[in-house]
Amino acid sequence: MKNYLMLALLIGAASTMAFGQTVTCDGCTHDVSVYMGEGGLIAETDADEVVWVTTCDGVTVSGELTPNDDGKVSMLFDDMNGLACHSDKGSLQLGPVMDGGWYWITDDMNSAVGGLVGKDIQDNEAVMITSAGDGVTMTKGKGAVYLKETATGRVGILPNILAEPPTPAPKKCGFTGSFSATSPGKPVQTGCMLGDGKAMVLATSTNAVTGSSVTIMNKGSVVRPAGTGTVSIVADVWGNGTGHYVTTHDATTLNGVCAGRGHAALAGTGLRGSARYTGVTYAVNVSEGGAGTGTDVSTGSPEAGVDYTAADSAATVTIVANTTYCSKDNNHPVTVTVTATIAADSDATQVVPEIVRKATTNVVGSTSFTVMCPSASPSKGTELVPDNPFPTE
Repeated sequence: MKNYLMLALLIGAASTMAFGQTVTCDGCTHDVSVYMGEGGLIAETDADEVVWVTTCDGVTVSGELTPNDDGKVSMLFDDMNGLACHSDKGSLQLGPVMDGGWYWITDDMNSAVGGLVGKDIQDNEAVMITSAGDGVTMTKGKGAVYLKETATGRVGILPNILAEPPTPAPKKCGFTGSFSATSPGKPVQTGCMLGDGKAMVLATSTNAVTGSSVTIMNKGSVVRPAGTGTVSIVADVWGNGTGHYVTTHDATTLNGVCAGRGHAALAGTGLRGSARYTGVTYAVNVSEGGAGTGTDVSTGSPEAGVDYTAADSAATVTIVANTTYCSKDNNHPVTVTVTATIAADSDATQVVPEIVRKATTNVVGSTSFTVMCPSASPSKGTELVPDNPFPTE
């Protein structure tokens, strides 16, 4: 191992020494937790250069490492290169490197391996390592303890920083409770995180086979029906899920969905029609090119087999067959863009944070999807084998 890593030594620039002064390393991200004696390290980085700084007995040495083609750096600290530290109070830091790097310390009879310790966890709570008595010496490092059994020379490096559970995601402002005449739900507006106020246009259709609701993703696609079929898509406006609450909730009325206004969690329920944002108007555009560069569709005057109606703050887009765009001689997909606008005196001012609208246009969002032509039916083939391949007459 030692010979291999000696060949892999990647110290890319001459090191520099400083005596009796403190040298900081702003770019250093990790420490060798126990820098004592001889050893080495290896780590990965996405930087073009990694700096390192060692301090031992009042002498500070610094240098740079150049990563190899795999983004790895390595270095030895031994008596041959003058970086061995024959003290129990040395330090070696380097960076920027990624978590997962490791190092080893070579003692008189054995070697011990430990992980490089990130500086971002060194203020976490540390535990006292259980003492085994006089037979095992313990040397405290940064985030680890170096253990050595005197009788056998066995050595080990034991981390002593407690793992901390991930910080739970902050609760978002919203609503709680069920929605009915007797339990209308309540806004969640304290001890929660407010979002950015942006809205989204949700488009859904119904699976013709299962009858379940299907969400049409922005820049997704639908298949134009053949014959007399119709594809219907409902589009309406909801908050983007980053957190908001309703200011007009009234628990004494039968308007049980008030606290859930604009929360997309209710879009898949029977409350969709009364929980969506209100005061919304729509524009539908059809284009053979990019979204929004074609022709605006007027209700009742379809373009390319695309029409729409608007009611109850929702737009219903209908798509029918159109031989000009889809036939045995034509295969022309079109892009449909649905743009939503909310008036300044509607729901935009009834929620916190207020719905973000574009200046002058009051546009709050849009979605688009491509209408693809149905796959062509296989053509009827020529009969190659007669009914009776072996006639008797």
